[in-house]
Amino acid sequence: MISSTTPLLADLRLTLADIAELAHVRRPVVSVWRRRHASGATPFPAPVAAPGGNASTPLRFRASDVVDWVEVSGLGNNRAFRADVALRAVLDGESGPPDDVAFAGLTALLRLKAYAPEPLASLDADDILDLADELDPDDDSVYAEVEALRPHTDRFAALADLAAGSAYTPGAAVEVLLADRFRARREALTRSALVPAALALLADLAGAVVGDHLASGVTVARAVADPYPGCGDLLAAVLGRGEVVETPTAYVPRGDAHRLVRRRLGAHGWSVRSLETEPVAVAHGTRELPLVVTQVPPVGSGVLDDIAVLERIEDVVLGLAQGQHALVLGPASALVDASSSPDAESVRSALLRTDRLRAAVLLPAGLVVDRSRERLALWILGDGHPDVDIADRWTLVADLSGVAPVAGTFPRAVVEDLATDVVAALGTPGDVQRHAFRFAQFVYTRKVLASRTGLLDTARPVVRGARDDAGAGVVRVGELVELLDGASRPALGVAVQRGEAEPARRVRLGSLVDGGAVRRVPGNRLEESDVRAAGPDPAGASRVIGVPELLGDEEVGARVVDRLEFAGRYPAGRLTEPGDVVFCTTPRPAALVDTEGFSVVAFPARVLRLRAHRPDDAPGVVGTDARLVPEVLARDVASQPRGSRWRSWEVRIVPAGEADDIAAALARVRERRTAARWELAYLEELEKVLVDGVTTGVVRMRKDEPGS
Repeated sequence: MISSTTPLLADLRLTLADIAELAHVRRPVVSVWRRRHASGATPFPAPVAAPGGNASTPLRFRASDVVDWVEVSGLGNNRAFRADVALRAVLDGESGPPDDVAFAGLTALLRLKAYAPEPLASLDADDILDLADELDPDDDSVYAEVEALRPHTDRFAALADLAAGSAYTPGAAVEVLLADRFRARREALTRSALVPAALALLADLAGAVVGDHLASGVTVARAVADPYPGCGDLLAAVLGRGEVVETPTAYVPRGDAHRLVRRRLGAHGWSVRSLETEPVAVAHGTRELPLVVTQVPPVGSGVLDDIAVLERIEDVVLGLAQGQHALVLGPASALVDASSSPDAESVRSALLRTDRLRAAVLLPAGLVVDRSRERLALWILGDGHPDVDIADRWTLVADLSGVAPVAGTFPRAVVEDLATDVVAALGTPGDVQRHAFRFAQFVYTRKVLASRTGLLDTARPVVRGARDDAGAGVVRVGELVELLDGASRPALGVAVQRGEAEPARRVRLGSLVDGGAVRRVPGNRLEESDVRAAGPDPAGASRVIGVPELLGDEEVGARVVDRLEFAGRYPAGRLTEPGDVVFCTTPRPAALVDTEGFSVVAFPARVLRLRAHRPDDAPGVVGTDARLVPEVLARDVASQPRGSRWRSWEVRIVPAGEADDIAAALARVRERRTAARWELAYLEELEKVLVDGVTTGVVRMRKDEPGS
């Protein structure tokens, strides 16, 4: 084994970090090996001289020496260390064919190995090429790549045997090669690639859609189609999700752009058939229609505008046959957010009118490797309901933007509950009515089309039941007011009486902004040098409210900016108005009401400015019988989960007849709370001064009674 791979390793040099990565250990572990095994019968290999004698260049070691040492010492956690190093040697080495030719040729040989009855190294170059012609007579995926390896076919064949043996199967060896694409910066294979958590989620949902029970771990998706497969990440995740009772079939388009995905899937032993992009139901004559899973834009493509994304999805929708389901992943800006342009809105509206969209799921940011802030959404497509009147047609939407993967995977309970929601959404109207949804919410298609807002903004919030507390709330308010009102304190003046329980009315914050009831004002991007600590004389200064003030790390008013300097240096600067709600979303949602106004809000904090102070200000959003109250809005914002999207926050509105009274009562409560904080600060300072003074002797306690 050593002699057969030594020529492959002749040109490769490894850094200590490379050795750690390939040995599946942490970087400091390799330094420990090198120190502990500096001498003896099997010393750690010596580094080779750096090019040009540059001392700042990381130490490099001859790959063949490192492989021999690791195998003799038995250290590391990778039993396939030699094979993995050999793969890197071929792809990173200085001799041999160009990198893209080497990569394509090696994946072609691994595909060929899944077909060949004998080791490839036992065949000469001509026999291997004849075998490729036998497997791929139309040159769809393998023949040209194998031919391009000449005159290196022999050593690449030996490497393919070694890699497949170390990984146990040719398909697993191809996955090892593809896992290295991010380190090797193969942009054609990494652009728009998904993180493993996203692939696993799509695979589990695909299994649920075709009838697989998640607990069984058995994939029954025997036929899967992807019209935009890229390098096949989604297909490999879905088809390789669990045990397969029979050989699954993947349908992918023909053409040079899809040669790699054909080799990849074929190396796993899966059947690969041709699929023309339109229609996706080309496999109509098979025993079952293929499940369609696709990502737009696919891996390898750059960013597409919303119109291009929706037009590709339109091809998928129009190609679906009756009874066929599809899972389509794409940018949230195109699938669920308010449309970026009238043209994009027109295309999406046409798709919604087909009645094929059964559910839409907003996913958290961070699922695209090279665009960590991009948010994705998932469309689940199925049969429409022609027996349902057009005005009553509906879909379901779910917001998972606040559910982040844990240790590289979504929580199992989240996946299972989302899967049951999706399966119910694909059922009959009766199935939807009977199912207790955890994530999904109901939305009428006509409302989405009429509002021209995002799908989530139009969703009907889940109605929370109201429980009559038998007067317990009124009693507790009275007890608290009695405790807080004393002879030395001003009265709170809060008087309540018992009423009839009814569900709290909730509105999405995004709907309030779109409807004009609330205006979102951005914060000011301040230079750090312009912000100073407040002095004893506040004249001529404006308070700064930013994330530290919202999180309680700084008192409001502790930081200020000079008013004249602010006006001069920031001509577009904005000040708050009395009653503005200042809020932030990171590191967690927090908010406060600026009752005085004329403050400077520091970015990334922002302002929610309420416009609906009268019942007729925004009747289409809030209604004529309800009002927005700043203190209630601030409390609802602060209670939102981490990582959630501000547009999806549900906030409560107050009956119009109660709005002024509750606002006044909350204002008095806030004043008392501020006074209590100051009193607490003074008490803490008094405690410190007493302890420090008495222990150092500068303060002595009087013997007479306190207050005499």
